[in-house]
Amino acid sequence: MKFVNTTLLFLLFTGLAACRSSRNSTRSDERDLSNLIARLNKKGANDKVMADISEVYNGALLRGRERISNYQFEESPFRYDGILTEMEALQRMYETIGRSAYALRQLKPVNFAPQIRLYKDSAAAAWYSYGETNLQRGERSDLREAYNAFRKAGTYIPNYRNSRTLMQEAFDRAIVHVLINRIQYDDFGMGNWNMGFYNNRDMLWQDRIINELGGRSNTTVPALFYNEYDLQRQRQAPDLVADLVWRNLRFDQPMDQTRTVQRSRQIEIGKDTANRPVYQTVTATLFITRRLLNADGDLNLILTDAVNRRQLVWERYPADFRYQYEFARFNGDQRALTDADRTLINNSQNQPLPSREDALQEMMQRVYHQVVSRIRSAVNW
Repeated sequence: MKFVNTTLLFLLFTGLAACRSSRNSTRSDERDLSNLIARLNKKGANDKVMADISEVYNGALLRGRERISNYQFEESPFRYDGILTEMEALQRMYETIGRSAYALRQLKPVNFAPQIRLYKDSAAAAWYSYGETNLQRGERSDLREAYNAFRKAGTYIPNYRNSRTLMQEAFDRAIVHVLINRIQYDDFGMGNWNMGFYNNRDMLWQDRIINELGGRSNTTVPALFYNEYDLQRQRQAPDLVADLVWRNLRFDQPMDQTRTVQRSRQIEIGKDTANRPVYQTVTATLFITRRLLNADGDLNLILTDAVNRRQLVWERYPADFRYQYEFARFNGDQRALTDADRTLINNSQNQPLPSREDALQEMMQRVYHQVVSRIRSAVNW
């Protein structure tokens, strides 16, 4: 894939930094000017307020014109962003001053509206020309530049010439065909996982990933997604291949942890001769067992350029599964037990444990959205 010209990137980033700095300064001037005009309208003709308005506006006008002049020396179409940002800010100041007829007469601010219209036409033309140049080059990175350039032209003049049509052409020509392979497993320890049973679930996960990415109808990124069967049926060779491989899978044997809890409670057993309650302390020993089951593994996402066999992405997504279940037995007087204790005692000691397939299903669910998001971002331009 071809990357954006580094000189153009430098101009973009330096231009953005300059624009951001000038915007902060201009916003401060606009805010001050708006406050001063409000004061002038409230007080009427006031020489001190008028002098402050003149100082703020003329200073902003001078700085804005200097920045506009500096942008004129840039050769890239990004210069129009800076020029129009400055002009539009100065035009807003003109309109703010126009709220006061007195200030408008005294100051005679510059109306930039005619120049803005002319520069928008020039900006649209420059971005359109830049888009055409990149469209002719035809590399995927060039097509991205073309798409963004035609979109930029349309922000200055809606659907400038045939910019929408050319945007779609750039998008369509940049589309890559992505094969999403069925989930695979490394060899270590897989004999204990009974993956023949799990195979149908793997197909469901594969289909789910493809469907969420948009499949053959995707329009969010310039990529279409297939399984191996659909790709063959379309007689289409893949541009990119996504492999999902589970590695380092581990499924522990269930482990029991037992703890002992003493319970005691005073209960009323009758009345004495003075009709006062008589209490007795009852006790019980609770033996609580916590049954633990742990599993973990790493899902590896490998995205490969099918043409030159270059690996573009190899990332690991750790996942785990933690299950616990508690039950209990007791000795002593059950009247000393709490409701929670009774619930544990009623829990079966033979509760079926999650299977390896259940654990893997849960682990896949935990990393699923990360994997889908990464595939989408990797194939985007």
